[in-house]
Amino acid sequence: MSGARFAAVLIALVAVSPALADESARLLLTRMSQALAARNYSGEFLHSTSGHQERLRIVHRVRGGRVSERLQALERNGREMVRDGDEVVCYLPDRKLALIERRVAGKPLLGTLPQFGPDVERWYDVEIVGHDKQVLGGNARIVAVRPRDQYRFGYRLWIDERTHLPVRTELCDESGRAIERVEFSALEIRADIPDAEFEPVVDASGFRWVRQAPAPASDQLPWRIAVAPPGFRVAAAQYHSFQGSAEPVPHLVVSDGLASVSVFVEPDPRAQPPERHQGRLGSSNSFTTTIEGHQVTAVGEVPAATVQAIAVGLKPVVRPPGR
Repeated sequence: MSGARFAAVLIALVAVSPALADESARLLLTRMSQALAARNYSGEFLHSTSGHQERLRIVHRVRGGRVSERLQALERNGREMVRDGDEVVCYLPDRKLALIERRVAGKPLLGTLPQFGPDVERWYDVEIVGHDKQVLGGNARIVAVRPRDQYRFGYRLWIDERTHLPVRTELCDESGRAIERVEFSALEIRADIPDAEFEPVVDASGFRWVRQAPAPASDQLPWRIAVAPPGFRVAAAQYHSFQGSAEPVPHLVVSDGLASVSVFVEPDPRAQPPERHQGRLGSSNSFTTTIEGHQVTAVGEVPAATVQAIAVGLKPVVRPPGR
C-alpha cells in the first residue's frame, strides 16, 4: 500500500472510531438499565456524599412481571423502603412514621443509580474511558456520561462485563469531581428470591401511617413549568402530605430523561416581597422563591443554575371560568 493510501485509510479509521466507541458505550448503558430492571439480585453498598457515608442493602425481584424491592439502611436510623408493584412503603423509625406512595412504573427504589432514557445522547456524550479489574467482580468497563451544557451533572459508571450491573457509580460536578458515590461490596444475581426477604425488619407498631394523595390528571395540575432549561419537562406530578401543611402539597418532577428535579409548592400567607434562597444538601442543590403567594422549592442533583431556572419558571395555571 502506498504511503498516501495508507494515510487515507488511517485517517478514515480514526474518524469512525469515536462513533464506534460511543455506540459501544450506549449499548453498555442499555444493558445496564435492562439488568437493573429485569434481573433478580441482592447486594450491599456504601453510599458516600459530602463526607457522609451510609451502608445499605438492596433486594430486587421480578416475578410474573411484578417488581418487588426492599432497600434497608444497615446503620444509623434503620429506615426501610419496601416496594410491591407500584406501591411503596417508607418506614421511618426515628419519626415513628410510615409513608405509603405510588411509584412511577420502572422507577427503582435505588434512586442514586442513574436511569438512562432513550434520548440521553441528546443532552449527554457517552464514552467508554477505561477498564478496571480491581472493583467487585474484577472486570468492569468504565463509561463516562458528560453533559453538553451547564444545566446537568455527569456520571462515571463501572459496569460489570458479566452481569451488566453497575458495581460503582459516581455523580460528577461541573469540574468532573465526584460529589456522590455508590460502591457495592457484595452483589449477587439470584434465580429467585423468597417473599420473606421483602418483609421489613422494623417494628411498625405505634407508627403513624400516611398515604400519599392520588396523582392529579395532567390537565388538572395547578402549576406548570412555563420556562425551563433545554430538555427539561414535567415527567410526573403528585401530592404529598407534610407535617404542618393544612393540605397536600403539589409535587412536580422535572426531568431530562436522566437528571431530575423535584418542585414543591406550598401556600405562603405572608404578605412579603419574593424571597430567594439558594442551598445545598450533599450532592443536591436547592432553590426557594415566592411566586404569587406560594413558596416554591426546587431540589435535585443538578447544578445550582438549573434548580433556580426551574423554580422561577413555575407559573400557576390560569383556567377559563367554569373549569
